[in-house]
Amino acid sequence: MNKKLIITIGREYGSGGHAIAEQLSKDLNIPMYDKNILAIASDRSGISKERLESEDEHMANPFFEPYIPYGIDTGSLSDRLFLAQSEIIKEKANAGSCIFVGRCSDVVLENFDNAYHFYIYAAQKDRIARIMEVEDIAEDMAALKIIKKMDKQRRSYYQFYTERKWGSCEGKDLMINSSSLGIDGSAALIKAFLVQKGYEF
Repeated sequence: MNKKLIITIGREYGSGGHAIAEQLSKDLNIPMYDKNILAIASDRSGISKERLESEDEHMANPFFEPYIPYGIDTGSLSDRLFLAQSEIIKEKANAGSCIFVGRCSDVVLENFDNAYHFYIYAAQKDRIARIMEVEDIAEDMAALKIIKKMDKQRRSYYQFYTERKWGSCEGKDLMINSSSLGIDGSAALIKAFLVQKGYEF
């Protein structure tokens, strides 16, 4: 690769966004950050990874969430996790080429040079089929229930912390329907886009 590259990928649940990011990471030989950011945040905060995972991409609830000290300030665990992840995202982006999945990374890195932002969506039937396979769920209605729950969670989190509409084209370089192209095809489209931006692979 001839210059630094930052990729962010937002995704509907079950659209294959994580798999597309993994494929890009392999093809481009650059690191991908998703839930592995939680391990870094856990080391820095002293809060267990399991507890952070329970708050991952959850918006703060001022009525039901306990307030937990973090550093010299105090704040909800969700707020502190968002800030910690944002700091880590910026550090990794400053350090070199990388890929980020979710975690409002498109907004966190909106002013970074050589940062490109993609959003992955898919037809409901394909999302249901993927979740049934990945999570070993036998009933399609059970998979649909999970999809709706996770989409609602991600929408609330994203809109709470960014004041942007989740799933909109605002701030995105490309919106991709993975139902049309599949995982490999979607990754190939992103690479073709980047070639048009002057990258050589």
